[in-house]
Amino acid sequence: MRALRGEPLVPGNRVTLLQDGPQTHAAQLAAIAAARHHVHLETYLITDGEVGCRYADALIERASAGIHVRLMLDGLGALGAGDEYRQRLLDAGVRLREFNPVNPLREPRLWRVTRRTHRKTLVVDGRIAFTGGVNITDEYRRGPNDAEPATEDGQGWRDTHVRIEGPAAAEFQSVFLTYWARLGGLRDTRDYYPEVQPAGDALACAVTDQGEGFIDHWVGGEDDNDDDDLPRPKNPLRPKYRVKPRIYHAYRDAIHLAQRRIWITQAYFAPNWRFLRSLKHAARRGVDVQLIVPQRTDAGLVKYAARRSYAGLMRAGVQIHEYRPAVLHAKTAVIDGVWSTVGSSNLDYRSFFHNDEANAFIVGAGFAREMEAMFEHDLRHCQTIDPALWRRRGWRERLLEQFAGMIKWVL
Repeated sequence: MRALRGEPLVPGNRVTLLQDGPQTHAAQLAAIAAARHHVHLETYLITDGEVGCRYADALIERASAGIHVRLMLDGLGALGAGDEYRQRLLDAGVRLREFNPVNPLREPRLWRVTRRTHRKTLVVDGRIAFTGGVNITDEYRRGPNDAEPATEDGQGWRDTHVRIEGPAAAEFQSVFLTYWARLGGLRDTRDYYPEVQPAGDALACAVTDQGEGFIDHWVGGEDDNDDDDLPRPKNPLRPKYRVKPRIYHAYRDAIHLAQRRIWITQAYFAPNWRFLRSLKHAARRGVDVQLIVPQRTDAGLVKYAARRSYAGLMRAGVQIHEYRPAVLHAKTAVIDGVWSTVGSSNLDYRSFFHNDEANAFIVGAGFAREMEAMFEHDLRHCQTIDPALWRRRGWRERLLEQFAGMIKWVL
């Protein structure tokens, strides 16, 4: 990563894997409660339900104790957190900013509504950082494998977060403060970068992306061909993206260098043909390439866009498994038992080009073993796609796949 992308891999971190909502929320709320100087929280989906109120109570308690508390919300993702909820936070001294409001009176450039901050990060005292896919909504009140009865929100979503304690937390701090400055400012940030002692032996870094609205780059570009390894002629109706998706390239660099196995768990899998080609090439050179994707999802068209690529991937030797018990929302990968990533970025156009995202990239055999154990556990709850049966699927499914694949850059 240093040589190919110039990403600083910071040593001396303790990395903790957090599975599903209850574990993630408990760890984050405990970190907030222990804050002594500041709490910086950025999230995509947040509502004023039970889970959202638990976070509000924790933030208000710290703000009342004189701790600097800042909350950055996405204008679209935070629609479920109403005016009363926000005013309660403001009255307690929580500083609140909203990214790309959907109200045209506040944001007249309506095309910007397609660019969202999809990050879910928390930084406490500049020493601890969290990132991953878990939102602050009631769908996450339980995990998919909990023994408790299902709630009215269903079985609980399957998701993954990560807690990083150590010097790498400063990278997530830098991202938060950079965006906060654009939305309202913080003149002096020196106190938010304390000297942090090593807490573990993992190498880690934050890789973030800044997206664009659709109109910002709708100038015509290349078509994507998911069924073979050659690009089709240029399509004037497809956007040409000017952003440089760093998470996308970090993934592809690791895939190109993989020697033994590539295990990916992905909620929304609809990448471009170059990414698919990288996976196919890896499988053809003998790498064990396996994907866990959702059988149940909250985005049906993305699911069919993903399925359009199944046949070509399986012909190359990629194994595809659909997770069955609950909605799968995790965005993780582990490669060769040493390289791992956990974050907010999906493997689709929206995450790579339109959203602002944040992933943690971790190099360490110990953490990778935990990631592989989690993958193997999830695998026991999956249905593996049989290539022979897949070829006999019905015409309705094929039509939906073709349609979704044609428009996947706007999903």
